[in-house]
Amino acid sequence: MRKNEYDPKIRKLKGGLNEKDCKMIDAFFASLEEKIDLNILKRNLLFDHFCNAFDYYLDHGYSVKEIVSLMDPEHLGSFYKDNKRSYFSLDNAAIVYPLGMKYGQMPLFRLSADLKEDIVPSILQVAMDFTIKRFPTFSAVIKTGLFWHYLETTSNIPLVEEEKDIPCKPISIILRSFRSFRVFYYKKRISIEYFHAITDGTGGMIFLNSLISEYLRLLNHPQTYADNVLNVDEEVKEEELVNEFRNTTAVKDFNTFLDKSSLQLDGKLEKIEMKRIIHFDMDIDEVKQIAKKYDGSVTAYFLAVLFMASKNCISAKKGLVNIQVPVNMRKFNGSKTLRNYSMYFSASKEINEISDLKELVPDMKQQILEKGREEIMNQMMATTENLIKALFHVPIFLKIPVAQIAYGYLGNSIIASCLSNLGQIKVPEGMEPYISHYDFLLVPARPNRATSTLVSFRDRIRLTITKATVDTKYEEEVYRILKEDGLHIRLEGSEEYES
Repeated sequence: MRKNEYDPKIRKLKGGLNEKDCKMIDAFFASLEEKIDLNILKRNLLFDHFCNAFDYYLDHGYSVKEIVSLMDPEHLGSFYKDNKRSYFSLDNAAIVYPLGMKYGQMPLFRLSADLKEDIVPSILQVAMDFTIKRFPTFSAVIKTGLFWHYLETTSNIPLVEEEKDIPCKPISIILRSFRSFRVFYYKKRISIEYFHAITDGTGGMIFLNSLISEYLRLLNHPQTYADNVLNVDEEVKEEELVNEFRNTTAVKDFNTFLDKSSLQLDGKLEKIEMKRIIHFDMDIDEVKQIAKKYDGSVTAYFLAVLFMASKNCISAKKGLVNIQVPVNMRKFNGSKTLRNYSMYFSASKEINEISDLKELVPDMKQQILEKGREEIMNQMMATTENLIKALFHVPIFLKIPVAQIAYGYLGNSIIASCLSNLGQIKVPEGMEPYISHYDFLLVPARPNRATSTLVSFRDRIRLTITKATVDTKYEEEVYRILKEDGLHIRLEGSEEYES
């Protein structure tokens, strides 16, 4: 083992231990040394992570034998030793995101899990050190090429940070040392913020759950795995890296992109996109019963509620209201890709035709069935592929304004808001008892004042409204409508993020 400034830390770990334990610690760090081929600063940073975790374990009564077993450097794989870079083209949905950024805006989303106990930062950091190797497109930085942006893998060490700022501040993608995601902890909460270019909600949730699973394993809670919770020591599978947009055989149809402009919610736009965050926590069975009463699904019911609230928060009396609804394409073919594989449609209603839930919920149910069907979504995918081919040899500095016109869905004025439903989150039995709930936040894209998301876990469903305005009328209208339907709601405000 090399002599360096880390020797004092390692000697401190061995203080008061018997000779056998000291030899195990020396062997552990010698093994760690063999798994690393980094410059001295990065190497010392990684050693620091393991020293901090050792301190935690020893302070909490773990034996050295248990510690070296839990943190066996073999869990690092070759990630920090193989300096070979890999390159990935952005998937067809992701290509547009770097092109469309302007004025400090960035398409970000955030997934959070609240656990039952306070987070141990040093253990979460080692869990991240072990997890990242399993997700090569997440362990990459976005680079600018002559014609397109692309992903380049890096051995930079992803750091876990204490949350001290507002959620979803733009991430720099210019400097090489910056990734396209961030990991935070706060009390019992683990949060990951993603630049939409690397993944969608499904891929992001798999990454979050795999990190939590590894964190729990390091706390000596045995884990099992599933399709949505990966064993981070398994080899990466090719099916997880697929750009599924290239596999569609549908005929292109530019009409699938064309929507009329939407009326916008009232309220002055603030400089901070995540100005207010409001969580509506409800019993999933209550929601299902009410949706069934209106002959609709859960998504159709909440869409109808948002249309009702929108009508009461828009001054105009004539015009169209569009609410964007993402569609997870994996449900059609069972794809395992961790990259973007979602399309969207706009649920639409003339504002003067928005009447009551009895009429709206069946209408939303029908629009979901018609507009979100596989044939239409595949046509949009085919159109996207053909647009990319048409722009392929256009230099990137010319492509930016062209792409903003060609990709109709970049015109955020065509929607008033968005409702994204991640559905029911299921995890293995060994993991479930340690998790309280999940949250899903989506940054509003200007000129939109609000976005809404849904995520369910066990018997609870959480509707989250993210605001780019301090005007509270919209969320108050949503609350009023839900209460009038008899729902029992526990409200949580943005103060918990601002404390």
